[in-house]
Amino acid sequence: DVQYESLESVYHMKQFVPRRESPWKIDSEATGVSAKLRLLEEELLNLDKVCPSDNSKVLSLLSKQAKRYQALVGKIDDLCRRMQNSDPCDATLGPEFRTQSQTEFLLECFRFQQRASETGQKLVALQTEITRSNQGDQLNQAKMNTRRSLDLIKNNLKEVQRNLEIWLARIIGDLEGILARDGASCVREFYVSRYPFVQ
Repeated sequence: DVQYESLESVYHMKQFVPRRESPWKIDSEATGVSAKLRLLEEELLNLDKVCPSDNSKVLSLLSKQAKRYQALVGKIDDLCRRMQNSDPCDATLGPEFRTQSQTEFLLECFRFQQRASETGQKLVALQTEITRSNQGDQLNQAKMNTRRSLDLIKNNLKEVQRNLEIWLARIIGDLEGILARDGASCVREFYVSRYPFVQ
């Protein structure tokens, strides 16, 4: 289930960011992440209506996971706005100032990448909890409605996670390319030496 990807979602990911547009100039609305989060809120409200009382723990965990994504997306959006206000491609800026700004942005992206990775691990644990909570249930109409809602929410969460990872990876790749051209290509090595979880 975790590895499932629909053809539709793969198609949308191919359209994720225009190739000629810097990924940090793309906000969460343009990536489709915000729309997914709004849909997730609607799905959680619907689940609350059909969810039996014994699944209240699962609903609470799903709501917390959604809030984690909302908080992280807000921080990435804020970073992108700051990058646009201090365009790393602006040739009128002094090379030292430009390199310093790009390095700070890149390190911040690495921290967000780590946050996204941790959030993804929580999602895997949450999916396991959902599967466990539904084992052995009698498939009456209420249970079937709950399972359908949970499946929709799980797929939506996976797409949000995937979109976030791709968005951050493209921003990082863009910044690393700019820094490499400016002769400052050791930032990743420095960061990985301190935080080996960064891939």
